[in-house]
Amino acid sequence: MELKTTGFASPAQGYEEEGIDLNRLLIHNPPATYFGRLETGRMEALGLPQGSLLVVDRSIDPCPYSFVMIRHEGEFLCRQFLRHERKTVFTDGKTCILPIPGETEILGVITAHIKEYTNANAH
Repeated sequence: MELKTTGFASPAQGYEEEGIDLNRLLIHNPPATYFGRLETGRMEALGLPQGSLLVVDRSIDPCPYSFVMIRHEGEFLCRQFLRHERKTVFTDGKTCILPIPGETEILGVITAHIKEYTNANAH
């Protein structure tokens, strides 16, 4: 059997898209970027659910309301960065942390988060 064509190109021809490159979309400064997983539900009130994959950039200075990764009293935490009455405050939406000099360090700004995806059909 011979396949005959009509001579008309596909309407989609010329509109093909490149694949999605998550590195290009999510990582703006590769040497300063690392990933972390949100292990607790403490940030859910601010829209970051437990299990989210966090993209963290160490080269960005935080601005008010940005999400940051901090080390506070030896513990690694994800919090929202706020300025209140000229003071820095970190919050999870319910409680606030006042930074302790020498005990609290900003480790980077969260530039993206990816909600954990579970495929119920995967075996």
